[in-house]
Amino acid sequence: MAGLISYLAAVLSLLLVLPSLSFHTGQFLSTHKRESTRLRGASSLFSTAVPQKLHECQECAETFQSRNALFRHIRDTHAEVPDIELLSTTVLVRYGYIISEQANDDDADVPINEFVANQIQLSFQHCLSEFLQSQECTPNEFLTTALTYSSAAKNRQPSLRQDAEVISATSEVLSFNFKIGTDGAVIKKWKDYAGSGQLYDDMQSWLETSGHKIQIHSLDALVPRSKKFYAERGCSQRSYRFILPLRWLMYDGSNNTLDGIELDEVHDWWKMIIARAESSQPHKHQNRGSTNNVRPPDFIKRLKRSLKAAESETIPNRRLRRQKAYAADGEGVLDDLTSTTELDNGRAFRLSPGRFGQLWRKERKCWSNFCHPSLKGLEASPGHEAVWRTIDRAKIVGFYSSGEDNEDVAQNAHAIIELSGDGFVLGQIPRIISSIVAMTNGWIPDSFFEYTTRADVYLPAPSMVPFLRPRLYFHTARYHFHELTAIGNIIEISDQPDPVNTGTDREVKWEMNLRNNLLKEAPSVNNKVEDEWLTELHNNCIEIRSEMKQILSDNNSQSPQSVNVALREDELNELSPVPDESYDIVLNQLRGIVSSNTWPATSGARSKVIKASGSSENMLTTKKGSVGSVFPGVSSGSFTIVNDELLGEDSGIPLPHANGLFPDLVKVVFELERRIIDENEAPLLGAEGMQRTSPLTKRPPSTHCAVNRNAQFTPHVDSGRGQGQTLSMIVGLGDYKGGETLVEGRPYGIRYNPLEFNGWKQLHWTAPFSGERFSLVFFTPAMTLAEDADDHMNEDELATKLADAHSLSVSTILKPLQFRQKSTDALVIMELLDSETCAYELKPNADIQGFTLEDHACALDVGAHIGVFSRLALSKGCKHIIAYEPEPSNFELLTNNLEKRNPSSLPTIELHSEAVAHGPSQLRKLVRARNQNDGTQNTWRHSLEEYSQYNDVDKTKDLPSESQRNVLERLDVTSTPFFGGALVEGVTLVKLDCEGAEIDILLSDESARAESWLDTTDLVIEWSFTKERRVSVMHRAIRNLKEAGFTVHYEGQGSWWDTDQGALWPYPNDLVIFAHKK
Repeated sequence: MAGLISYLAAVLSLLLVLPSLSFHTGQFLSTHKRESTRLRGASSLFSTAVPQKLHECQECAETFQSRNALFRHIRDTHAEVPDIELLSTTVLVRYGYIISEQANDDDADVPINEFVANQIQLSFQHCLSEFLQSQECTPNEFLTTALTYSSAAKNRQPSLRQDAEVISATSEVLSFNFKIGTDGAVIKKWKDYAGSGQLYDDMQSWLETSGHKIQIHSLDALVPRSKKFYAERGCSQRSYRFILPLRWLMYDGSNNTLDGIELDEVHDWWKMIIARAESSQPHKHQNRGSTNNVRPPDFIKRLKRSLKAAESETIPNRRLRRQKAYAADGEGVLDDLTSTTELDNGRAFRLSPGRFGQLWRKERKCWSNFCHPSLKGLEASPGHEAVWRTIDRAKIVGFYSSGEDNEDVAQNAHAIIELSGDGFVLGQIPRIISSIVAMTNGWIPDSFFEYTTRADVYLPAPSMVPFLRPRLYFHTARYHFHELTAIGNIIEISDQPDPVNTGTDREVKWEMNLRNNLLKEAPSVNNKVEDEWLTELHNNCIEIRSEMKQILSDNNSQSPQSVNVALREDELNELSPVPDESYDIVLNQLRGIVSSNTWPATSGARSKVIKASGSSENMLTTKKGSVGSVFPGVSSGSFTIVNDELLGEDSGIPLPHANGLFPDLVKVVFELERRIIDENEAPLLGAEGMQRTSPLTKRPPSTHCAVNRNAQFTPHVDSGRGQGQTLSMIVGLGDYKGGETLVEGRPYGIRYNPLEFNGWKQLHWTAPFSGERFSLVFFTPAMTLAEDADDHMNEDELATKLADAHSLSVSTILKPLQFRQKSTDALVIMELLDSETCAYELKPNADIQGFTLEDHACALDVGAHIGVFSRLALSKGCKHIIAYEPEPSNFELLTNNLEKRNPSSLPTIELHSEAVAHGPSQLRKLVRARNQNDGTQNTWRHSLEEYSQYNDVDKTKDLPSESQRNVLERLDVTSTPFFGGALVEGVTLVKLDCEGAEIDILLSDESARAESWLDTTDLVIEWSFTKERRVSVMHRAIRNLKEAGFTVHYEGQGSWWDTDQGALWPYPNDLVIFAHKK
């Protein structure tokens, strides 16, 4: 008994000391739990020997029935534990702003909408700091994360960003997460302060003193995190308004005026509008017989029709579509209709899945013809998902008069135009406004939007409307789901309006003030400049009408009876002869495949950019509903072959199925390319606008060739791989007329006339044709290129050159970089140390600010290999390196490569011979990678057994190289957890290249929490598609990163594999993902 009492006394003394060790409630409670577990274990040892009795507190002699009751008494009475409470909420703000150029000078590179959001968050942080000072309180924890706002394009595609000339907003919404841990009494006072409206007043005062015109309409700082409100991601509809001068609609092409009676009618109508506004009853119903009711002029009616034409059609629901299809089918058997189907007129349409309520039935149209000129290549291609947008409403919401003379229609009358939809691609709104002005004036037909929003039509919209700054502003953001769930009313906020809902009196007054300020601060109206633009627009529309007539003519000529039929004898006689027998050899091979009916199926991705024409009875594709051009009696489409002399089995790139089916075709196709290169003087004919690295160098042989038959491609850019591809070369074969290849709108006849163009960046498509048309498109994906083809260096030579140059840059800190010859070490060096193509840095462009390794306080290198990344970070100014590498031979070389010349000097380096994975620290199996087929030592694919891509092979089977083993080599290694282990405070840069282990790390719950990442601001991740090919899994990891506050970028965002549901990664390599947060 005495022993038990002594033991309990020691434990109780320990409990009294523990609270003073940490002010953090979580640490205290976890320690308390461990000690409680230990006591329960001790209790079980003595339970048979010690009779049950009351438990006495040695401090006050009070007795208790159980140990738990005693411990609670000690904790609450004798342990001086602060009453810590953790408050975690979402702060929700609805606001408007007008920001002049001068006000944003200090943050010139920051978009206006982001600048305003940052200012509001700063005002909150300032008020919180003032509040805590007034309470003489230092919080145990304080954090604001995941700032997002409705017009942002961080979770969406960068091409959906707001136009830089938009400097004002009526009613935008932002949200950010807020966490504070402090005394419970302080938390209660904070809730009272935030809920009383005082926080709103203080934030508004701070914003006003900062000199910015930012008006908070409503504020809720106490939204529960469980509501998961994110301003950008949750926004279901965005609206912009444009102040349209009515004089633009009365322009006759010469003297910008209307004459006679019509102008008098316009003035009478405008006087009525002014009278209604002055009576403060703008929406009062006017009887048809009222003497005050004046019919609007014809141009207003035309304006309304033009706006209506821009709207997306609401598609009937599935039941109605089935009924219509059933009536037309006549068989009583119908295929299931998906989100991509056809309207009554045969035109395919896309629905808007994921949108709320009936908005999902709004048609998504292709707005690639309306993109801003700065958007190039994929971003302006119909194949880019971001250009498929929905226009919910386009309407006149009111009229506005500026200037002193309200009745001067020509100078001061404006219509307020509202465009609302699921989002707008950059340039879309200004070009829509230009198109509406042209349609209202009768310069382009009413069917203009119908044609220009087709994916198979290249017809750039009129030049963008000028003067955006004083006329275009963000109006409001809608959150249909949250509006119905009344998120803002969950917490009572005195008389403050609900931040989720829009249209309050405060917002209406702000919008009136906004319009006055915009037109007042804008330069005085310059009729001459406006007239010049209107004249330019008028002339531009003449060209557009001509192009539309040509499109209509081409469509009419492509009837099922006339398209792709064999040419008549007289038409054949007009064709130029085949210039070389090499073409005939290839053509005979292709026709043999057709006659044997063995033409391969067209992939679903490629069939999306092939235009449907005629009957689809003989079409062969891999996805039902995909389309291709047709030739009577046989199938048609497209497939790819690979040059197996350049990319054989040793390359690690799997050969396509067509290589096995048609080995003779593969041989003659690439022999034809060599003959074209040899017999043509450098350079070949090139499309306008493309750039060659060296205009005098002959084209190198290609690794890939797309083989097409009777395929009329719609405007698109090639997806490329990684960093894209080389210049493409296309040549046409067969007996056909038409079928030119158009590159950025310029036609090139390619029948036996090779053409080079940049398929990865230049928009290209096929003109209509008749006859039998084959085409060959030669290209080389970037990842298969030799790193330095001009110098013809092998990998080891180039790696040595790069390593020597790098070693000089860090010669005062580290010894020279060492690596193993004839191993994949050279590939690592080439990926990272070439300053032009460094795989772990991202150069800035119009869409992103770039990603750099420069000037980080501490870098965590997970999967450090031989230390190349760590050395690169040190050369960029990193002060401290933490490196993990579990494979012994790699770790030995890592140790040598990170050995400092002066061990006591900065920077500091710590090395760990452990694996990093999700989950607790434990002993695991590491599987060594199998060497490459050519005998090259594989040093960079070692992975934990559960993530290994390699399998044991039957010992009786011979492998391609003697250096390869049938049974994989396995060794024991210790793993450490990433969160709570390898990642420590102070780390600002993280590199994850852990061969599959990063998948579970980034899919974990911790990954979605900002606090888990501690001080990390930059992440570079090698996502192991070689272990997990489902793109949807990568998207889950990216959603976690975004929820933790990171902005994410990677090559191929928005391409077909990134947007197709259920897509598998189509390439043999892994993908580098960049993430950054401020």
